[in-house]
Amino acid sequence: MTRELLYTKIEEVENDVMDMGTLCMDALKDAVESFLSCDKELAKKVRENDDIIDRKEMEIEEKCVSIIALQQPVASDLRTILTVIKIISKLEKIGDNASKIAKITLKSKLDGPIKNEVLNVMLEYLEKMLKDALISFKTKNESLARDVYNRDKKIDTLYNQLYREMISYIVENPKNTTKATEIIFVGKYLERSSNLVASIGDRVVYMITGERIKEEEFDFKHFE
Repeated sequence: MTRELLYTKIEEVENDVMDMGTLCMDALKDAVESFLSCDKELAKKVRENDDIIDRKEMEIEEKCVSIIALQQPVASDLRTILTVIKIISKLEKIGDNASKIAKITLKSKLDGPIKNEVLNVMLEYLEKMLKDALISFKTKNESLARDVYNRDKKIDTLYNQLYREMISYIVENPKNTTKATEIIFVGKYLERSSNLVASIGDRVVYMITGERIKEEEFDFKHFE
């Protein structure tokens, strides 16, 4: 494999990662929409499409293994391939979270639309996070990757707000328990997805610099 072919193959898997990221974000949006609108048909579609995301991960991983085996890339090229493998693992878990939200919809006994502004804000914020995480990967933008990593705190804050609101909702009227609990679980899966996106940001920084943000944080805390 010539160097030119190596770079072509790397660009191919990079584009595959972008496509997989789009699939995962669409799955999350459809999953939350299915929950808020009590649309069980849409929820079924999300569950079925999770298999597509799983297959996409396996296809990309196989391409990465092939590149490593045939070319034995080193330095930044090797970091890129290893980062791709890590990122698609995170994306697959995001797809799983979307599937779990869809499962909540399918099992729910609620039959009317659900209004919750915090969930909508979390989803919108998460969508921008994932989009920027993928852009930082494709363009090798360290600053943007670090910014994505730090934005996770905002989702944590929103989830804590959602949790408090739902507990108050239950206290006001115990009949609200089922609805509030389901909303909390949906919010938790979005919060977990945000953690995964932040981890993508961390991995992109490693791809570019050879160092991880989490290691920097550990060193800082160790010497405080």
